[in-house]
Amino acid sequence: MKKSDWKYFVDTLLFICIFGISFIGILMAFFLPKGPAALESEKYFLGLHRHQWGDIHLYISLAFVCLVIIHLILAWSWIKGKAKTLFKQGWHTVLTLTVLISCLVLVLFWAVTPKNSQKYADYGGRAGGVSDKSVVLGELIDKDLGEVTITGKLTLEEIAYITGIPPEDIIDAIGLPSRTRHDETLGQLRKKHGVDMVEFREILTDLMNRSYPEKDALPPPKEAEPQKEEVPLMEESRHEEEHEPKLTRGRLAEDASGILITGRTTLRQLGEQTGLSARTIARRLGLPAHVSLNEHLGRLRRIYGFSMQDVRDVITVLLEE
Repeated sequence: MKKSDWKYFVDTLLFICIFGISFIGILMAFFLPKGPAALESEKYFLGLHRHQWGDIHLYISLAFVCLVIIHLILAWSWIKGKAKTLFKQGWHTVLTLTVLISCLVLVLFWAVTPKNSQKYADYGGRAGGVSDKSVVLGELIDKDLGEVTITGKLTLEEIAYITGIPPEDIIDAIGLPSRTRHDETLGQLRKKHGVDMVEFREILTDLMNRSYPEKDALPPPKEAEPQKEEVPLMEESRHEEEHEPKLTRGRLAEDASGILITGRTTLRQLGEQTGLSARTIARRLGLPAHVSLNEHLGRLRRIYGFSMQDVRDVITVLLEE
C-alpha cells in the first residue's frame, strides 16, 4: 500500500471521527437535558442514556487523537519542508511553539470560565431539594401515594421528584447499598437486590407520613385506633422505638414525634431542633471548620463520607453530655 493510500485512508477516518464528535457534542449540549433537575426518562436518545452517549464521545475522541498522530507521522516530511521554506532557520522554534500553544488551549478555557459557579452547585445530588418538575408532579398527586402507580419503570430519582423524599433516604429505608445509582429503575433494583414492590410501596408511604405529618400523611388503617387503645403505654412506646429510633431531648423534649433527621436537614436546623451548637455537631462529625451550616446533610454526607447513623450517634452523645 502506497503512502498516499495510507494518507487517504487516515484522512477518511478523521472525517468520520470529526462528524461523530460534533454530532454527539451538539446532541448532549442542546437536546439531552442534564443535571438533577431533569427526569431520567428525558435523558435518552435512540435508547441510549446521556452518559452512554458521553462514553461513545470519549471513545471516538481517543480514536481521533490516535489518527491525528498517525496523520502527522505520514505528513511529517511535508510539514518540516514547508516550515523550512516559510521560517528558514527558525522552523524548529515555530513548530515547538505550535505544540505549546495547542497545549495551552485547555488553560485558556479554564482561565475564562467562571469558578465555583452556583449553576452547577447541585449537579449530581439534590440534597433533598425539590425541583420545579417535582412541583408539577406533586400537584397531580398531592403527595398521595394512593393515586400513584409504582411500576418497575420508575427510577429512584423520579420517585424522589414525585414524593419529595431524597433518594438517599429511600435507599437507606429499603436497605440498599449507599452507592446505589439514583437513575436505576425499580425493575433493575428488584433483579439486583430483590426489592419487593409491595414492601417498597409501604416503606415509601411510611417515609411520606414522617416527612409530611400534618398535611400529606396518608390515613392509617381503620383498625389502628382500637388497637392503640388496647396496647399498654409502655409496650406502645417500646414498639415505636424499635420501629424508628427518635431523639426526644433538647428543645423538642415535649414533642412526642421526636427529631426526624433526614438528608434535607441542615446543620443549622439540626442545632435549632436539638438546642445544640451546630458548629459543635459539625466538628464532632469531622467536618472542616469552614463548612457552611446551611448545607444539607445529604450533600455533606456525599462529600465527607459520614452516614446518617453517625449523625444520630453524635447527637445522642452530645445530648447526654
